[in-house]
Amino acid sequence: MRFSTLIPGVLLTAASLSAAAPSSHTKDHSHGDHSPISPKAFIISMNWSLFQFSYEQDIWFEPLKLTKNITVPGLSPIYPQVHCTADYSICQMTTGEGEINAAVSATALTFSPLFDLRKTYFMIAGIAGINPYVSTIGAVTFGRFAVQLELEYEIDAREMPSNFSTGLWALGTTAPGLYPTSIYGTEVFELNVNLRDKAMKLAHGVKLNDSDTAAAYRKKYNYAPANKYPTIVACDTGSSNAYWSGELLGESFGNFTKLLTSGKGTYCATAQEDNATLEAMLRAHMAKRMDFARVVLLRSASDFDRPPPGETTLFNLVYADQGSFGISLENIVIAGSPFIKDVVKNWHEYEGGIAPSNYIGDIWGSLGGKPDFGQ
Repeated sequence: MRFSTLIPGVLLTAASLSAAAPSSHTKDHSHGDHSPISPKAFIISMNWSLFQFSYEQDIWFEPLKLTKNITVPGLSPIYPQVHCTADYSICQMTTGEGEINAAVSATALTFSPLFDLRKTYFMIAGIAGINPYVSTIGAVTFGRFAVQLELEYEIDAREMPSNFSTGLWALGTTAPGLYPTSIYGTEVFELNVNLRDKAMKLAHGVKLNDSDTAAAYRKKYNYAPANKYPTIVACDTGSSNAYWSGELLGESFGNFTKLLTSGKGTYCATAQEDNATLEAMLRAHMAKRMDFARVVLLRSASDFDRPPPGETTLFNLVYADQGSFGISLENIVIAGSPFIKDVVKNWHEYEGGIAPSNYIGDIWGSLGGKPDFGQ
């Protein structure tokens, strides 16, 4: 999840955004009651909460009729339940915000004896900041790569050497632009491009929602695609617990994404949790608890990651009303539902898996094969 602006549109237009989990929901399934639940499709939300609403989670309840609750030990104390349809074919859970919450919650889910997730398709779906040189607010992105942006050395830019382009650079190196020599294993994840493309094709032609405020804010940018109507875009996410903004940081993280993916990745969406969730999923795959080739990464654009001409970076980060928070939530469902519903409707096409034509996994090649990025 990423949404940094303090003022923004919390008066949302979609009726679904006001639908909190019904109080009539009860715990319908606990360990030992039944055989493990085997959903066909599973939505992973992170969440952005305000007052009684948990926005990224609540948007799914009414459209998908998520009426069954399953309490899962190890999930977030705030979001302790998985929500499912009456037949358990579709489920949704919320990790909680930030990398630590995401890693622990995703691990608790994938290793829970309550579920058999070996054939389940996952869609990680949340809001994010957006690179205006790649897309615009309200757009929906589908990613191939997730890059952990904050695994770097950092010094305050005011104290960096005069020949440095940024105060951030790869671990184990001495200057920006050099490939890291100290590798943690979570720097880059690559997902199934064939599955991503299938999800994008299913979303092709949907009408994304927009707002007058967002349309007016886009006009402040004197270049495309920032000033264009939101669309579906294939581009990649950068994970960072820090809420950041600015042209210089954006350029630095874009260059870092290119560096780590050997030029194949295009940074566009800034999120917090993706690399943490994917690491948990990769380990679950290695334990034969799920299939890493069945993961789709969707992020909708709630705010620009850098200001338009004439606006300060501080104003962009914490004050600007970009009018895109509500529509970004609505567009998650609009763009993500076709894939979720198609998995269930045409299970015969999905049950055996969608074979990847590209490498999938982490920077170490933990799932087999040789990464097509890195050194």
